[in-house]
Amino acid sequence: MIGHKHCPICETPASQGCAHLSLAVEAREFVKRCVERCQGQKQFRALCVERLRQRRRTGEWVPERDDFTWLETAFCEEFLKRLAWFGGIDFEWRTGPKPGQGGFWVLLWSKDPQRLWWDLRDEFERQIQKAHAGEAKADPRNQPEFRSVPP
Repeated sequence: MIGHKHCPICETPASQGCAHLSLAVEAREFVKRCVERCQGQKQFRALCVERLRQRRRTGEWVPERDDFTWLETAFCEEFLKRLAWFGGIDFEWRTGPKPGQGGFWVLLWSKDPQRLWWDLRDEFERQIQKAHAGEAKADPRNQPEFRSVPP
C-alpha cells in the first residue's frame, strides 16, 4: 500500500481494519457496493430514474447514465456526508499480488457501520419523496387557479 491511511475515529491503520471501517473497496466498485450494503438497490434505481425524468422535463442535458458510478466523491457528497453515522472517506493506492494489479481504493469510515447503511437507505427514500413532492408542485394541474373577480 502507498499512502497508508488511518481511521479518523480511533487512528487504527486501515490495513489492520477496525470497527469503524465500513467499506474498503476499489474505487470503481464503491457506489455499487454502498448500494448493496444498504440493500437499497430498488430505492437507488428509482431515485436515478426520477432524476432523469425531472431533467428531461425541464430540458436539462441528460447524461446517458446518471447513477453516480462515475465518481465516488459525487456519491459521497450527495448521499453520505449528511448522514449522522458518516465518519469520513479516504483514498488509498493498494498494490496487487502481481505488478500492474494495483488499484485506487476508497475507504469509508463510520461511527457505527450498520446504522450508516440503514441511514443511507433512508436517505435514498427521503430523496425520492422530495423528488415526487417537487414534481407535484411543478405540475400545472396542481397549481391554484386564479380568477379575476368582477368589481
